[in-house]
Amino acid sequence: MMTAGRPVIFLLLNLLLLPMVWAQKANPIKTTIAKVKNGYTLMREGQPYFIKGAGGTNNMEQLKAYGGNSIRTWSPQNADEILNKAQQLGLTVTMGLDVKTERHGFDYNDPSAVAKQKEYIRTVILQHKDHPALLAWGIGNELNLHYSNPKVWDAVNDIAKMIHELDPNHLVTTMLAGVNQKEIDYIKTKCPALDLIAVQVYGGLAAVPQELKKVGWNKPYIVTEWGPTGHWEGLQTPWGASIEETSHEKAAVYKSRYEASIGQDKNCLGSYVFLWGQKQERTPTWYGLFTEAGEENEVVDVMEYLWSGKWPSNRAPRLDSLLLDNRQAKDFIRLESGKKYPIEVFVQDPDGDQLQTRWELLHESTDLKEGGDREERPKALSGYIKNNSDKEGSLTAPEKEGAYRLFVYTGDGNNNVATANIPFYVTNSTPTSQAASYQFSSVPNWSDEFNYTGLPDATKWSYDVGSLYDGWGNNELQYYSDASLSNAVVQNGALKIIAKKENKGDKSYTSARLVSKDKGDFTYGRFEARAKLPKGRGTWPAIWMLPTDWKYGDWPNSGEIDILEHVGYDQDVVHVSTHTKAYNHGINTQKTSTRKIPGVSDTFHKYRIDWTPTYIKGFVDDQEIFHFDNEHKSFKEWPFDQNFHWLINLAVGGNWGGKEGVDDTIFPVTFEIDYVRVYKLLK
Repeated sequence: MMTAGRPVIFLLLNLLLLPMVWAQKANPIKTTIAKVKNGYTLMREGQPYFIKGAGGTNNMEQLKAYGGNSIRTWSPQNADEILNKAQQLGLTVTMGLDVKTERHGFDYNDPSAVAKQKEYIRTVILQHKDHPALLAWGIGNELNLHYSNPKVWDAVNDIAKMIHELDPNHLVTTMLAGVNQKEIDYIKTKCPALDLIAVQVYGGLAAVPQELKKVGWNKPYIVTEWGPTGHWEGLQTPWGASIEETSHEKAAVYKSRYEASIGQDKNCLGSYVFLWGQKQERTPTWYGLFTEAGEENEVVDVMEYLWSGKWPSNRAPRLDSLLLDNRQAKDFIRLESGKKYPIEVFVQDPDGDQLQTRWELLHESTDLKEGGDREERPKALSGYIKNNSDKEGSLTAPEKEGAYRLFVYTGDGNNNVATANIPFYVTNSTPTSQAASYQFSSVPNWSDEFNYTGLPDATKWSYDVGSLYDGWGNNELQYYSDASLSNAVVQNGALKIIAKKENKGDKSYTSARLVSKDKGDFTYGRFEARAKLPKGRGTWPAIWMLPTDWKYGDWPNSGEIDILEHVGYDQDVVHVSTHTKAYNHGINTQKTSTRKIPGVSDTFHKYRIDWTPTYIKGFVDDQEIFHFDNEHKSFKEWPFDQNFHWLINLAVGGNWGGKEGVDDTIFPVTFEIDYVRVYKLLK
């Protein structure tokens, strides 16, 4: 059943779609970019054309009916069919060209492979260049995601030059993951044949105009993917499950972020919302504006308003919250296997439609990919949920220990739906019984408040010096100084670790690493530091702990606890982790969690771990983001029954910190620590 107020439109559209074939003739519609006051305008057939588009080729009739005017593809697969249908509906197409990525194994050092790819693109251009629905060509998708070879940009420019020679009527761009200085610099120097750039951002959409100005791009651009807060950007559970926004929360951020950026930036020529359809990516509901059954969520209402200036006559239900065991997703819910727990959804319909709710239980997805690569949907589990009413029921926790996710879909009978889900973890024993019994002293039993001036307190801190073990085992680029005011100084109530661009010990940078070994060693307790992080690509600050006596052997056997890690190319994202022989980054099994905190380099934030005999928890600003339980198996899983000590350092480059290169214009950079404190575990 169609939404009230929309059936007449769909009837007219269906009449337009009577069987016909668009005979491609040499009648392309020319697109150009015009410089106007304070910005740029896209011109199509001599008239201004602002892109009100969506990614995907499904539901094109709805797109047109709701005020959209363009679609974007990721490849030329089924291009004839897509272009013909778009032309019938009065839509345009930005046609994706599936240029290969380094992360999928393509070698841009192989001239034969590069030439073969270019020849393939040539055949695509010649086949479709004169279609009147064509708007622009998009070279590749996120070619800058996890790449190292800058020759990819030479290939992009060669393809763009070829397209302009074959097709003088359409614009050429390439789709970039995020806004990054390195890629913008490459585009400006290596890709003059591009007419504009396309950026793809999620949680950071509102800041795109400012970010582009900051990296020196004052030319036209489009946004070819934008949507909800990305699964890598928001809150994660301690077991690594990303927490998804409800459909109502998504609707709010889609609207506010669009209005703050795309809707007002004069350099922006329009956008393609993601995704005008449905796909499995972390969950079946995260990015799609439609469900698998074709139902439309509240974001579709928002897009109709943004495109047409009008809200639909019948609105989607509004879901305010979903509770499991009277808790929300951000409470990091752990359940005991076999026990029954209440479930409840709070949802209302703005039109007073009668609502119907359906529940679904899935294993947490383990087929996790990057860059939108195809993922397998987990199979639904039956028999664990009982409905008591349309909004309440109960969930029996599965017998098998592990990660699960509860989904709710509430429909209004008019093809509109509200969605939400909660990740939870099932254990075979009561998960909080011992946790609740632990307490910590109210005053520190060891601390450094840094309320003095000069070198760090020598009774509490020593230094790791030099660049041992091939850059401290991580190919880091700095030389750590020994008690040097140039690299580690206490002043104005804070410890300042300073990384500089200067040569020492065959290294191009200097910095400092403080250690409390043999001056502050602890087994169990609450460990807390307040810090402000450096900013800039190539920095790698950390507050962490290592074993004092290496009871079970060298790393990773004896363990590591990372209270805070941050890499400068991934600004505002902080990490808490533990490493053991069974769980470490060398075999990609480390226990870790992340959180995005705006302004970590602008203000101080509090980072802490609570370490007990049965768990290690990690916190940022007193909010738990990490939880690792003692499995009571062997030291391979839990070596955390021995003395550990503090380490505080600012590294440069390295396997992780230097993954996106080092920006030498940022130095010197400073890592500031307001205090470090240890609170004793009370038995």
